[in-house]
Amino acid sequence: MAKNTTIKGGTVTRNAKTGRVVEVTTRKGVSKASPKSRETAKTASSKRSSALTRLANR
Repeated sequence: MAKNTTIKGGTVTRNAKTGRVVEVTTRKGVSKASPKSRETAKTASSKRSSALTRLANR
């Protein structure tokens, strides 16, 4: 089973068990996730998580 997450310019599909990025969908089409796109998604998620933590700790 996969979980879709909407992002700016498309969607990211993650493996429901592991949370790893499986594929990326943009206006240009669907592509299997490369190591670079996996790292980019991980970085964006990390930034978002830290921002939420900062807001919660105000």
